[in-house]
Amino acid sequence: MRAQKYRFPIVVIKSICLLLLLQQCAWIFGEKDPVDLVKPQPVGGYETLSARIHYPRSIREAGIEGTVIINALISVEGQVKQTRVIEPLYPELDQIVTNAIKRTPFEPATRQGKPEEVWISIPFIFAFNDWASKNTPFSSFSMTIHPDPAYKNFDVEIEGQIRDGLEWPLRFECLLPLNASNPWVKAGDDTTLPSGIVKDDKGEWLVFQISSSNLAFGFTYKSMDEVYDQKFLYEFTMNHALPDWALRVVYGSQTVNFTQAPDRMVTLNSGETQFEYDFKTQDPYESRYLDIELQK
Repeated sequence: MRAQKYRFPIVVIKSICLLLLLQQCAWIFGEKDPVDLVKPQPVGGYETLSARIHYPRSIREAGIEGTVIINALISVEGQVKQTRVIEPLYPELDQIVTNAIKRTPFEPATRQGKPEEVWISIPFIFAFNDWASKNTPFSSFSMTIHPDPAYKNFDVEIEGQIRDGLEWPLRFECLLPLNASNPWVKAGDDTTLPSGIVKDDKGEWLVFQISSSNLAFGFTYKSMDEVYDQKFLYEFTMNHALPDWALRVVYGSQTVNFTQAPDRMVTLNSGETQFEYDFKTQDPYESRYLDIELQK
């Protein structure tokens, strides 16, 4: 009878102890009361993050759709420090979402007005019915490559004309080659524009914004002599769909070998020769592998 009398108080005491233990464990593992926590948000909102995610044509044609969920650790500076795939869908799509999150700046979480480092969960749905191809903002686009006299370095200049009627500013991302240096961005009036480098698992991206109808950007490419002597190897990728566009290679008196025959060869007034290629429209983030070999 005495045991039954004290059974309920003992259960209550055990429950309280268990709650205290769970609270202690939560404190040990860094979990905090979510009250007063303002969660991180991508700069520009989740629509901006969504614009960095593409749905490759080959995967759509394979009939793959579904949801990817990524957990991301956002620092007090709004940078993505770590990512974890919590709900995978397909390896390439998992990587696409992960890389897009890594390239995204965030407004950091705050608690009572103070920045705080937190984990957040970000789902993204790949669905055939909701996907629409993105229109290119360019009316014209071209890339010109100038090798130096020693044929070891290549100055790369990319130019584009932006269509009318778009909202400014426009954000651009261009994947740089592994051995690129001195990246630059200029507006139509030759004014140097601010730019930054953002890394993900594919490499370094040149990131910038423009508010005018003309842009030009580029970098210096250094041939990797130990592996590819006098070669230009570049997997060219941008975040905006491209129109039909042209590649030009301007060179002097050396013999030039290409993995793909040029569409035209033009002699310039300077005496240099320009090889020209015509490329077809590209989807957002669709890579174009450029392989040029120079021989003296």
